[in-house]
Amino acid sequence: MINIFSMCPLMDRSQPACRDLWRSITFVCVLFLTLTAAGCGTHLGADAEVSDRNEQIAAEVKVALVQEAGLNAAPIDVKVHNGVVTLGGFVEKESHRQAAEKAAAHISGVESVINTIQVK
Repeated sequence: MINIFSMCPLMDRSQPACRDLWRSITFVCVLFLTLTAAGCGTHLGADAEVSDRNEQIAAEVKVALVQEAGLNAAPIDVKVHNGVVTLGGFVEKESHRQAAEKAAAHISGVESVINTIQVK
């Protein structure tokens, strides 16, 4: 059997330098997808301002989750409505669930956080 980790050292996520590289790559991908999706809708009037602010908060929360040490942000879903952030999905540990909630709560414009994340 061929071990791809021995062929490419960047694939070994257990190494600190590789973890940082993968975290940066994940951050850039999430940011790109969030900003791309934000431009897909059309909004009219005052609702546009509220919707744009909700999308901005959601993007900032996603970035904060990606930057949270030890937290796999990929399975965490973020929804925002009028400054109320709802987190969903699954994490490995209760400490990760709490870290996600804390990271979301520290974002400017977040009024409250509803944490429905489940621990596997």
